[in-house]
Amino acid sequence: MVFRRNPNPPEGDWKPSPEEWRVYSLCDGRRTEEEVVRESGLGEEAYRILASLLRRGLLLPVEGPKELCQRLAELLKARLGPRAEPFVRRLEACESRESLEEEALRVALKVKLTLDRKTGEELERRVRELFR
Repeated sequence: MVFRRNPNPPEGDWKPSPEEWRVYSLCDGRRTEEEVVRESGLGEEAYRILASLLRRGLLLPVEGPKELCQRLAELLKARLGPRAEPFVRRLEACESRESLEEEALRVALKVKLTLDRKTGEELERRVRELFR
């Protein structure tokens, strides 16, 4: 699982310990929880801190490439029907969030220019929203 810092954290007086701050600052929306634990140097304690930060609403889970791909594929299939298949296969081949974002924007442009302008624009808008 990947976590990012909540841009709108709940109100409250959070005074993090040095260990909490270390874990919190490593949650950048790209590192997996295993990487955060390893890089924090805190071992099992880092898992407990992650759970606490999640409960407090200070961290948010980030969807992985498979979940994001599924959401984008559903949009394409709903709008393009069987014509979506080659584009869906291109998206499914992406193994990281970064590669999926790049490929989805290329697909959006291709759809916009060759098949359906509105669908391409909607896909582009959705990609930008999902990958903020």
